[in-house]
This record gives sequence, structure tokens and C-alpha cells, in this order.
Amino acid sequence: MRFIVPFLSFFSILVVHCQELKISGQLKTIDGKGIPYANITLKSAQQTIIAYTTSNIEGYFSFTLNDTTTTAHWLEVNHLGYKKFRTSVINGKMEYLIMLEEQSIDLAEVEVKSPPIRSNNDTLSYDVESFAKSEDRTIGDVLKRMPGIEVEESGQIKYNGKNISNFYIDGDDLLNDRYNIGTRAIPQDMVKDVEVLQNHQPIEVLRDKSYSDDVAINLKIKEDAKLKLTGQIKMGGGIPNLYEAELNSLLFNDKHKMLNVAKANDIGVDLSRELTAFNAENQLQSMNNQRPSEILSSGTVSEPNLPKERYNFNHSALVSANNLTNLKNSFQLKSTINLLYNRNDMNYNSLTNMYVNNDTIRYSEVQNIENKPLMADFSVSLKNNNKKYYFNNMLQVNFSNEKSVSDLQSNSFDFSQQLKTGQYDFSNKISYLPSLKNQHILSFNWYLNYFNKPQTLTINPGINDGALNDSIPFQAVNQITNLPTWFSNLSLSYRIPKGRIKQHYLVGLVSEWQHLTSNLELRQANGDWTPYGNSLDNDLYWKRHRININPSFEYEKGPWESLVSFPLSIQSINYEDVGFTFRENFSKWLFNPAWNLTYNLNSEDYLAVNYSYNNQIGNISDLYRGAILTNYRSLQSNNASLQERNLHNIGLRYNYQRNLQMFFMNASINYSKVRSNTILSHIVSNNLFQTVLLPFSNKSHDLSIAAGISKYLFDIDVNIGANASWNNTRYNQFLNNQLLPFNNLTFSFSPYFETRLLNFLFLKYAGKGNWTTSKMIGATAGIDFPDRQIQFFDQSLDLTFRPFENAFFKLSGRQLLTTQKNAENVKYLFTDLNFRYKIDKWKTDIELDASNLTDIRSYELYTLSSNQFGYSQYDLRGRMLLLRLSFRI
Repeated sequence: MRFIVPFLSFFSILVVHCQELKISGQLKTIDGKGIPYANITLKSAQQTIIAYTTSNIEGYFSFTLNDTTTTAHWLEVNHLGYKKFRTSVINGKMEYLIMLEEQSIDLAEVEVKSPPIRSNNDTLSYDVESFAKSEDRTIGDVLKRMPGIEVEESGQIKYNGKNISNFYIDGDDLLNDRYNIGTRAIPQDMVKDVEVLQNHQPIEVLRDKSYSDDVAINLKIKEDAKLKLTGQIKMGGGIPNLYEAELNSLLFNDKHKMLNVAKANDIGVDLSRELTAFNAENQLQSMNNQRPSEILSSGTVSEPNLPKERYNFNHSALVSANNLTNLKNSFQLKSTINLLYNRNDMNYNSLTNMYVNNDTIRYSEVQNIENKPLMADFSVSLKNNNKKYYFNNMLQVNFSNEKSVSDLQSNSFDFSQQLKTGQYDFSNKISYLPSLKNQHILSFNWYLNYFNKPQTLTINPGINDGALNDSIPFQAVNQITNLPTWFSNLSLSYRIPKGRIKQHYLVGLVSEWQHLTSNLELRQANGDWTPYGNSLDNDLYWKRHRININPSFEYEKGPWESLVSFPLSIQSINYEDVGFTFRENFSKWLFNPAWNLTYNLNSEDYLAVNYSYNNQIGNISDLYRGAILTNYRSLQSNNASLQERNLHNIGLRYNYQRNLQMFFMNASINYSKVRSNTILSHIVSNNLFQTVLLPFSNKSHDLSIAAGISKYLFDIDVNIGANASWNNTRYNQFLNNQLLPFNNLTFSFSPYFETRLLNFLFLKYAGKGNWTTSKMIGATAGIDFPDRQIQFFDQSLDLTFRPFENAFFKLSGRQLLTTQKNAENVKYLFTDLNFRYKIDKWKTDIELDASNLTDIRSYELYTLSSNQFGYSQYDLRGRMLLLRLSFRI
């Protein structure tokens, strides 16, 4: 309750404003004609803007206010060619007829200023100057302040609760979904508007001809900013032994766009996050590419729930070159080169309790780990996107290498390990969509991908000799895995966009070839390498082919929009491993219908429901029989046929927004039910965690509810909002030969607000409370697993003080609190101080950054999942002081 009470007063204000009141009227000339496109503003007695709108073609206007009184309010009307009109609002009077008097205007004397938000059909435009503050540097700083737009700590952008699908710079997709590097480099004063594109269709030939509920963002660059090359040089140094450097160059004109960045630092900033492609996983899923994940790992503890700058001991360097040229005849050539080096260290210790058969098995771990990833990424594309046809060919090549070395202690046993991981990723995607003479659309798509991520895990000296070597001590263990994969998705479709029901027919062929090999070897006391005696190595071949036929239909009438698809496919799978003398041929028809229905309540609000059924067939990871040592204490294999999963999913979403009043709200509920013919079986002992996939029926249920609200209150100059979610997951675990049904509950609540206390004092708050409960369902003989609950609270408060022009002091505090039954609370308070002075004449910023002023050197974290309770302790960076100079060029 202490977490929520301080903010009830803010949300009581919000609740009052959510009570709606509608004021409407019409603007007319003296001779009775309606006056279109006039700006109508509702102001308070203090002349603060409360709401605004524009008149329609007939001169009508209306406000939907989140208020119950109009006492002391004023209506103000502005229109070129007419005298300014101003009148008081009479409390209780809801309709107004306003007569405007014409007057001649000297256009040279007119200053046109955009309203903060403008709406035009499915495009919502935010005026950047209306939301920017003098201390902001990049467009990412301003995006965080815009109502309805949410920027997560990872940098991912959402609009009214939905992830954006595309990020454009003046209409061009320069960054290939890796927009983090743009939001952190583009100065906010280069951008005129931030446009939110709702129901976005990126392919011009399909626009208004194909259903889409995607949301995209476009940065509209100022005309004078397009004329020249600009950039920034940043240099910094500090204690203890700190450095930071950055050089970027930007050009965004109609002919050529480029964003080139070079960075290096050892202050904890993770540069790899700037190359995150937020929609990559969804794009792979849409092409049915079940890309294999990493098989081996060097540890069992996840990263802490802290900003990475707190615990990342690093030496990092990044070069990113993004260039786009618009050629003749609407062709566009784009290239991207990314190079990343990132040496980082992480030190931690952990304790994991596993509750089994009225017993508690404990794993303790102390690890000092050093990672050295090196990545090179290259892509080039040629595109033509016009109303007659769409063509795009993109080639992508990615190479990476990572070496992880660590000294580790597990249950008082000391050893060292080394994990080497490589990645080879090549893909080419070609798309061609011409519009035919009869207005129908043909579509050809082919995606080809080669992917391999070989890994080698070496542990020295040998561990778990009781399980691995018949209790005979040995010197070392070596695990090698290799899984090269070829994937192809070829499709041809025909679209009929005319008529009440729009039709789309697709035929496709999906093919996948894989070869999994693994070698588990032990170096005996005499120095000889011998294979692991309890299992053969894997040499598994896999082929999957699927022919798809997918008719889909779109229906639109009035406020109703519907999309239904009936994909039918025949899938053939062949796999064999000669060493285990098994070979199987598997064929099955798959029918995976999907339905989306949207009801548009008005031009801004909608209610959407969706249902899908997905019959999923497993992959090569379900089939290998040979044991693989996935980490130092986990041995995995399978003893089941190919996994089959039937997934039912139904969802409901409500979207409410009042664009001109800057009020946004969303709510959703989603339920999924999964049935499977296999279950994971875990055998837990004091030193080893063995996992086997078994052929037993299994099911799980998941119910989630989420809601979000965002509002900008003009009268008190506050941006305020909150997000909340509740999740209930029921599933089974097969643990030490006993079936254990679990129920996990999670509730999360995240309020935030930002306000100006005085003209020189600004306050920003963001909080998050998370309640997690795990309990067993029903009574199970021989098992006594107590219900567990953990509460975690994270609150941050920023106070920015501007003592004089161009000088800014920012004091930040972040409190973290973890509570659980029968244990002491764990509390932390991190404080940071930042001072920045802008020298406009020299286009220079001088900045002093002092972080972790209280010099906190370690951080404790509790985690909870089914029958596992974990405790981890991480080393932190301690107090740091950095002096930084930035120059605009």
C-alpha cells in the first residue's frame, strides 16, 4: 500500500477528468455560410489550453472534455481571413453558434503555429516543439513525454499499448527495425512532427486494399534540417578509469539519407542494444522459420532487474553505417553495416532451492564470467514501392563469435569453463507485387536462409563423475554441438481487392533441412579422451516440407471490419539417426484457421476480437536421443516421438483515444489453451539436473489481462498515466517421476507522471510494483510444497532544476524493494547527479555525470518459478564520475 498511496491524489485528478462533457457548435459567416478549418481552443481562466479542435467542412466543431464543469472557461476561434473571436463559456450551455467577421490579413505578419496534436484520418501528428523541453537532446527524450507513446527501458516503442511495426525517417525505413540507434542519435530540434500511422500498410500497392492493424511512427524532418550534413562529437573521461567517445553524422534530405555512428565506452552502456531488431522474431514466425536457439550455456543465473549500466563491467565499441539513396524511377538503394565488439564481465553468486518429494535440493553457485562477443552485420536492399507495383530484394549477412571464460564454484566444488559460440547467418528475401490491368494483385515472395550456431563447452577439471563417468574421477569434459540449417519459403498469391468481400488466395512451399551433431567427451586421468559411456553422440538428419493453401477473405461494411483465413497444409517430415537405429517418416494435414473482427465505435475508438487455432508440430530439438550437457549441471535428451501441440487462442482488445484531448486508454484480455502429446521430465539430484522429453499427454492454460491509460492535463501541465497487467498460468511439471500441477499468478502495476512545478523546476516519477505467487494445485501424495510469494517494487524520481538559462541540474533516485515471507526485506536506493551547461554560440555541451553516489557495490535478487526459489547476488560498478564534452557539427 505504501507504494500506491502517494499517487492516489494524482489519479483522483485523472478520474475527475475522465468524466466526459461535450461542447459543440458551428462557425458561420454573416451571410450564413459554414466556416471550415478554423482552430477552436478551449482555455481556462489562466489562459491554459484545456482542449482544441478544428471545424469540419460545414463549420461544425465539438469537444469531448474530461471534466464536469466549464466555469471560467473561454472559447477562442482563430482563422486566417476572419477576426479573432473570444467568448466565455456559460456553465451548462453545451451548444454555440458563432458568427465570424471577415477581415483582410497581411500574410507577411501572420505567424502560424501548429497545435500540439493534429489528427487526419489514420495519421496522428505530434508537434515536437510543444512537447520538447530545453534539456532534451535527442528525439528519444521527447518521445517519452508524448501522451499515448510509451518507450520501454529497452528502447522499444509502443503506441497505446501496441508495439510499433515500422520506424520511418521522413517516410523512409532507413534503420531496418533497429530504431534504437536513431532515437538515441537524432537531435530533437531536427524533427518537426512525430507522426503515428494507424492501420499502417507499408506496401503502397496494397494500401486501402488489404486489412492491417499495425502502428508505425514517422519522424517528419524540418525543411531547413534537410539542407546540410550534421552530427555530433562526444568525448568523456572520468574515474575510476572511465572513457566514452562518440562520433555521428546525419543527413536526411529527399535524395539521400544517412545515419552513421561510431561509439566506444567502458561506463557500462551496452551498445549491442542499439542494434536490437524488435520485430525480428515476429517476422521469422510469419515465415514459419523455427530458427534453432542456443543449445549450450555457461551459467544458470539470469541478468538482474537493473539497468545494465549498474552491473556491466565492459569495454565496448560500435560502428554502424546506415545509408539510403532514392534513385530514378522510384527505386531506392539501402545499405547497412554494423560492427560490434563488447568485452564484458559479470560476477555473481546464487542459491537455488528446489522442492521435491518433501525434500529440498540446494544448488549454490559462484561465478566470475568474462564474455568477448564480436559481431559483423551487413545488409543491402533494392526497393521500388509505388502504386503500380512493389519490388524489394534484401540480402543480409551476419557473422559473430563469442568467447566466454569463467571461474566457477558449485556446491563447494571449484572448476573453470570456457564456452565458444559462433554464428553464421545468411538470408535473401525477394518480393514482387504487381497490380494487374483488372486491378487485381499478384504476389511472389521467396525467402532463403542459412543459419548455424556451433558451440563448444569445455569444463576443467571433470565434474559430476558419479553421473558422467561411473564415479571415476576425470580431468575435463568437452561438449560440442553443431546444427546447420537451410530454410526456404516460396509463395505465390492472387488478390482480388474489389467487392464487398476482398479475396486473397495463396499457395506456398516451406522447406527445412537440418543436421544436428553433438560430441560429449571426457578426458580421463591418463590424458586420453573417451566418449561419454552412458549415451551415444547425436548424428540426426531432419527434413521438413510443407505445401500451404491459404484462402483468406476481408469484409468491411460501415463500422465492421473482418478478416478470416483458412490455411490448409500437408506437412511431411523425415528424420533419422543411424547410431540410435531410428528412422521416421511423418505426414499430416494441418488446418489452422484464424479470425479477426473489429468494430469501430467511432473515428477514434474500436473493439477488436481475434481467435486462432494452431496445430503445431515440433522440431529437431524434440528428437535427439544422445545426451547433451547443456551447462555444467544440466544433462538433456529425449525419449518421445515428434511433439504435437494444439493451441487455441482468443483475445479481446478495446482501444479508446481522444487525440485532440490527449487522452489514451487501452484494455485487453487474452486466453490460450495448449494440449501436447509430450511432457518434460526432470530428474533432480544434488549435483545434476537431467531433462528428458517423455511421451505423455500434457496441457496448460494461460489467462492475461492488461490495461493502460495516458493523459496530458493542460490545466495543471501534467503528463500522467499507468499500466497494469494480471496473468494466471496453469501447467504441469514431471519432477522425479511425479506429476506436479502448478499455478503461477503475477500482477503488475506501473504508474508514472511528469510535471513542471515551477518554470525552472521539473519532476518526473515512474514506478512498478510486481506481485508473484506460485502454488501447487490440489494435494499430491508425498509432496509438501509451500505457497510462495514475492513482492518487488521499483520506483524512480527525477528532479530537474534550471537555475539559469542553458544550465541544468538533474538529481535522480531509484528505490528497489523486495519482500517475501519469513525473510528480511531487501532495499536499495541508487542516486545519480547530472549537471549540463549548453553553450549555444559554440554548439557545445559540458556535462558532469556522477552515478551511484551511495557507492552500492552488490545487489541481491529473489526469483520464483513453480517449485524453484532462487537467490542471486551480483557485483555492481560502484561510484563513478564522468566529465563529458559534446559538440554539434
